[in-house]
Amino acid sequence: MRFTATAEEQLAFTTSPLLEAVHSWHVLAGPGHHALHLPWVRRCRELPAELRRLMREYSFVVADYIPAFFECRADDHDAAFDEQLAAVRSLLPEDLAAELSQTIVDTTRYRGRDLVHDAAVRDTALAELDRAGPRQAERLRSVLTDPAPVLETALAALEDYWSAAFASEWERIEPQLHYALARAGRRIVHEGVFPMLRTLAPQIRIDPGRRLLRLDRPHQHDITVTHARPVTFTASHYVWPHVRVTCDEPWPLRVTYPAAPLTPAPQTASQEEILTVLRALAAAPRLQIVAALAEQSRSTQELATLLGLSESVISRHLKQMAQAGLTTTRREGYYVLYSISHPRLSQITTALADLANAPRG
Repeated sequence: MRFTATAEEQLAFTTSPLLEAVHSWHVLAGPGHHALHLPWVRRCRELPAELRRLMREYSFVVADYIPAFFECRADDHDAAFDEQLAAVRSLLPEDLAAELSQTIVDTTRYRGRDLVHDAAVRDTALAELDRAGPRQAERLRSVLTDPAPVLETALAALEDYWSAAFASEWERIEPQLHYALARAGRRIVHEGVFPMLRTLAPQIRIDPGRRLLRLDRPHQHDITVTHARPVTFTASHYVWPHVRVTCDEPWPLRVTYPAAPLTPAPQTASQEEILTVLRALAAAPRLQIVAALAEQSRSTQELATLLGLSESVISRHLKQMAQAGLTTTRREGYYVLYSISHPRLSQITTALADLANAPRG
């Protein structure tokens, strides 16, 4: 995925109640691969028995390939779950069939191939499924002939799942997802697009020099993000540990990535730590020491000369800064050199920003 020099204008960030419900259903379809979500798996054991049976029967719709039609109106921040479902139901049958068929075949072989219109591709896929077991082949024939019955049953199960359990779960996690989007936006403002992209997930590889984002997938695409084809990053709680990419026409370009609170959180500073650091900085000589050490590592003697203070006074200031974790030291021969602890400063800066921008209520 290639970005132009004006990439900030070609990125969007969003959340989606429908996509989040689908990803949580994916978790229920294969809980052994989603250790962080096991509390939700346990809670869903209390769902009505008939609903659990129906969700198991139609779990193939979400078990591996997640159909892109579940992204309908995902860019509309005001779209509710039922409005997104209505948008899915209004899609063309051939688009629904194309996506549903991908949930049945081996996507490493058939991802992006036209099973709806290409008879040779369709016949090859059906022959492979017939050899593996007639049930899957019959399911593919049914979907390609008329996707509506399979889709409607799957959507009905999803609606019941939403009403029985996931609506309240969405209410719980939505503020945190919006908070994650706000943090991504602030990072773009202060550091640029590529430092933000690097934080999205371990599976995403960044090459800032070539303005590239790479994900290792069997499905090979080389995409340039433009005004005509922007990319949307959708923050998700339940997509972990996956990163899902939609890049085939006619669907908009999208990357769904794991966001707070399930991605590993950086260590945050406590309020007491913040106060300790602020006290350590609340003196003109110590701010001058920070400025001097920001240029390069220095000894007590050198700092005393630069600031026009005695070595004993400099030592007292450095001791308070060290107690706050603001400095590190290393020995070079006779001298002890002091340096600024940039991770510590970054931690405190992030903690202050989080404190100012934390969701209320």
